[in-house]
Amino acid sequence: MPQHTHIQHSLIHILLLWITVLSIAQIVFIVLFFTAGHHDLSQNSDAVTPERPMPIRANNTPSPLSDPELPLGKGLMLIFKITEVNGNMKLVAKNPHQGLISEERGKFLKIKMDGYFFLNLRVTLLSCNETWESQHTVSLKMKGKDILKGGINKNTSCTSLLSKVEVLTAGDTLEVNLPANAQIDEDNSQLDIIYMRKP
Repeated sequence: MPQHTHIQHSLIHILLLWITVLSIAQIVFIVLFFTAGHHDLSQNSDAVTPERPMPIRANNTPSPLSDPELPLGKGLMLIFKITEVNGNMKLVAKNPHQGLISEERGKFLKIKMDGYFFLNLRVTLLSCNETWESQHTVSLKMKGKDILKGGINKNTSCTSLLSKVEVLTAGDTLEVNLPANAQIDEDNSQLDIIYMRKP
């Protein structure tokens, strides 16, 4: 009987030793698999992904797409104040970026790069009071078509606030149309544009 117990103890020790060796081998295999696999994956992705050529313009300067201020996934905000000069409305950039949007004669904005544009137009009139019964219309046009349009009256506190996201392409133009003979509150009238590059 003692000999039978001794054999069982020996078998148990051998079995425990075998399980320990297998566990250590399995841990080593898992560690090597994930570290080597991750290393190979990063090398393969570098080898497979071709480098994009940098577009070059005629004057050998990088195109606006390589502008470090406009990385993919990051936005850029431009603010255009709406002012009156000699009775004519003008858009004046507070933070100009000629590579993205240029002012054409102060009245139009010309888009220079394709992308997603969040447009936020706020117009406040000075001549709004209790006796003012008419409603005026404010709009933002692209190529002569209204992409934003809204009314201003005393119920709206003489302010029109319009917003929209548009996909615009290089060459498109934006124009703000205001009520004729209306006096603008220049401190509270502006066009905000947030730009994000298309992937």
